[in-house]
Amino acid sequence: MMRRTKILGLLIFAILVDIGQAQTNFQFHINHIATEVTNNGAMLWRNNAYLQTTWPYYSRYFDLASRTYYQESWGVWVGAQNFIGVNDSIPSTAVVASGNFMIDYNDIVPLSLQERVKYPYPVVRVTDGVNSQSEVYDNAVVVPSLTCDEQIESDWTTSLGITVQLKTYAYASAPNQNYIIYDYKFINTGNVDSNPNTKELKRKLTGVWFGFPFSTDIKPKFGGKDYNDYYRYYGASFGNWVNGDKTADSARVLYCWNGPTGSTNEYYPDPVTRQPQMPGFYGVGVLHADSVANLGFGANDDASQPRTVSTSSSDVTSGPSRYQALSQGGSSDINGIGAENLMLGFGPYDMGINQDVEIVLVQIIDGISPEVGKSLGMQLLSGQITQDQYLQEIRTGKDSLFKSLYNAQLAYNHGYRIPLPPPSPDSLTITTGIGRNTLNWSSNAENSTDPLTHVRDFSGYRVYRAAISPENTWEKIFECGGNSGVPITHTFVDTNLILGFNYYYAVTAFDDGRQNSFYPGVSLESSCLTSTAYIGAAAARPPATTEQGFQQNIRVVPNPFNIKSQNFGNPYDPNSTENNKLLFVGLPGQCTIKIYTVYGDLVKTIYHTNGLGSESWNQITDSNQFIVSGLYIAAIQSKLGNAIVKFVVIR
Repeated sequence: MMRRTKILGLLIFAILVDIGQAQTNFQFHINHIATEVTNNGAMLWRNNAYLQTTWPYYSRYFDLASRTYYQESWGVWVGAQNFIGVNDSIPSTAVVASGNFMIDYNDIVPLSLQERVKYPYPVVRVTDGVNSQSEVYDNAVVVPSLTCDEQIESDWTTSLGITVQLKTYAYASAPNQNYIIYDYKFINTGNVDSNPNTKELKRKLTGVWFGFPFSTDIKPKFGGKDYNDYYRYYGASFGNWVNGDKTADSARVLYCWNGPTGSTNEYYPDPVTRQPQMPGFYGVGVLHADSVANLGFGANDDASQPRTVSTSSSDVTSGPSRYQALSQGGSSDINGIGAENLMLGFGPYDMGINQDVEIVLVQIIDGISPEVGKSLGMQLLSGQITQDQYLQEIRTGKDSLFKSLYNAQLAYNHGYRIPLPPPSPDSLTITTGIGRNTLNWSSNAENSTDPLTHVRDFSGYRVYRAAISPENTWEKIFECGGNSGVPITHTFVDTNLILGFNYYYAVTAFDDGRQNSFYPGVSLESSCLTSTAYIGAAAARPPATTEQGFQQNIRVVPNPFNIKSQNFGNPYDPNSTENNKLLFVGLPGQCTIKIYTVYGDLVKTIYHTNGLGSESWNQITDSNQFIVSGLYIAAIQSKLGNAIVKFVVIR
């Protein structure tokens, strides 16, 4: 069963302009960060039209209700002093703001927006041998020479005559799946309209500043403000580092995390499981900033940039006030608490016609995985670890953030060409049957070569599975090739199933690690996100054919049913059909199921006629209401006889 009301159509194609229906934003969906790039560089604060940045993004099909938010907005400001615009005669201080609170639509002209992927999306379908459903993807352009796995490009120009060209770089596999690189090139083209070949302005620009305002409000649900986000700029000793002190700080990253130190509410532990809901650390790092404007040949990195790192509010509207927010405040080691509007300012630059400035940023969200979080919650509940030990383990996410910053710097230093795994299979078919789901996949990965060395290094395949929902934990259930001892195959039959429940599958390919020049010997594996069937595959159960078999095998699954169970569904979406699914198994092909409360009240009658041995129920009564917590009795009547089965529901 597919819940298409929550699928990508709502997210990827959320905003269309009225004229021509041109797409104005694309969503990343290749790694663990879910965010968007727009045609004017901005994502507006608390605007439901945009996808607020969320992590970890383990499934393209993700539930809106269970998303966790880290960044609320993003923007790009461009300012200059003594500026004379078209039809102006008096110079002024001008700043064009594109986000994070407002967009100067009259001063911004979008030019182009496109999405590219390195490998074509796989052909994925689920079939019962007669009927089939196929996975639907967006219309990204396939570019085999792409240095990364996914790239979104956005170009726009401004009334200052500065054209912005943005190229992003997203990678699908470890250790690079928790960051996205934003490579901005600001060019003084003199063009202020939709025709890039014209030059309405032909003056040198002075005192030019580029700013990147963004807001963080790290929280498990959209809406309201949480004033317990800590933030810090790591890089205050740049001056000493630039002057030759190599023991000084050479990193440049403004990072944020959830919760005041020592608070029992830190990291939003789930009230039932104690799993931390917000364990990630969010950061914006600087990989490069040109020291001077140039003519497209590049310039040395100015390690003293950004010149300003501040908590300046970005809702100011006048040019001088905006320029002050960009250029004043310094880059001291700021730290504080609150849902903040933060600003990185780069400048000042003098830019002649056709000169450009390149600034490369990286957006990172990293921390402990959901699996580690679940384990920590269970250990805390059972008394195996103390509250301090629990918090200390979650805080190691800061180390993970800095590791991702290091890997992003490696990618930039090597022209974005990094060791990549073999591609995922380009076709995957799941065939459901009686008591089994059979997977078949293609062999294209075996013919691939490493993109850097052009040596064939394929080693094997792995099969992953998530039960009930693709939002649940993905577990490895099969491996062939490599050191597994299992010969390479393109087929796997899954029989370890709760019959009647949906399962979701992904097949990945991995290499032998010999071509990994960054981490020699470390095997690289393709991403589940690039090979997943987001269509549930439910194996059927044969019907009971004898009275003895009927009486011995009839049962309700799961029993007890607990809405907060970590194995079944999403506790933040109680109205989900899959989430509330109960299954009666061991049934005859035809029967009647009557469900009573422990007090004898009839709440539901189900007529089972599909000829199989199972029947599902979404816990909604004949009066169209959800049942409440309690003990229930199911009375089954059939030609094979009658049976009684009891089950417990905890909601």
